[in-house]
Amino acid sequence: MKTQINNQSNETYFKQQNSITSDPKPKIGDDDGITDRAMNLLIVLFMLLTLGISIASAAPANDEVKYRILLRQAMLDMDRLEYEKAIIKLLEVRANTEENPNVNQMLGICYLYGREDAEKAVFYLNRAAQFASTEFEEWDMDEKRSPIQTLYHLGKAYEQLNDMAKAAELYTRYMAFLEVDPLASKSRTFAMIKRNANNCYVAAQNQVQQTENNVVLNK
Repeated sequence: MKTQINNQSNETYFKQQNSITSDPKPKIGDDDGITDRAMNLLIVLFMLLTLGISIASAAPANDEVKYRILLRQAMLDMDRLEYEKAIIKLLEVRANTEENPNVNQMLGICYLYGREDAEKAVFYLNRAAQFASTEFEEWDMDEKRSPIQTLYHLGKAYEQLNDMAKAAELYTRYMAFLEVDPLASKSRTFAMIKRNANNCYVAAQNQVQQTENNVVLNK
């Protein structure tokens, strides 16, 4: 269940207060007033209601702190390459908070390089890639975007699934961001990604050609 904070409106609260205090208080024992037993019951009910409102207001706040701590721990797990531990924490965070591209990309990386499950990696990285940004803030607990490197990791996942056309497309998109930086565009990393993109493009062309040949043979 997603974390929600439920607050009672001031208007409702003041209406409750007015309903109790607007009429003069009868003397205890008056026939037309309220009995001791009824008064005690009202007091108990009011206390239970107040306690319930306090608990309901405090619980979501406590949950929010809990999941922020879990997210931080997952980040530390990933920093130590302990992907399996991170997956457990991230899945709990994702199941109990609003969907977050940063959490999705973290899960995608864990599945890609930890469990080597490219299909699950593609699922989570696809949901994160549309929010990829060069302004991503690492280690920011409130970050709602994903890093631009998400495009590269998604390309890697597609390459493992033998979808070479998608892999080439994503590598190319990622290189477009690197080309803006003169240093990055001349780095070994850029050269490696460019080589991967070219290889995937050639492989994709071969896949198309092979498919067309198979269609001809089956006619």
